[in-house]
Amino acid sequence: MEVAAQDPALNAIIGGIVLVVFGSLAYGIYASFGPGKKELRDTIDEHARMHELGIAHGHSPKDKHNPARSLF
Repeated sequence: MEVAAQDPALNAIIGGIVLVVFGSLAYGIYASFGPGKKELRDTIDEHARMHELGIAHGHSPKDKHNPARSLF
């Protein structure tokens, strides 16, 4: 039976990556469901409401500040 040689530097790198991934996951759960959730905004919902009101992207035909319109 062969014994696989284990490199301690490789174990440290893999351990660091695992620690960063699980730390980020834990922080995301805390930010979403913990006491900080009251400060979060749903920007997609706000943008959808602006579309319903017709004020989202300056859809007026006389929009002179849109550089894409001045190209043609």
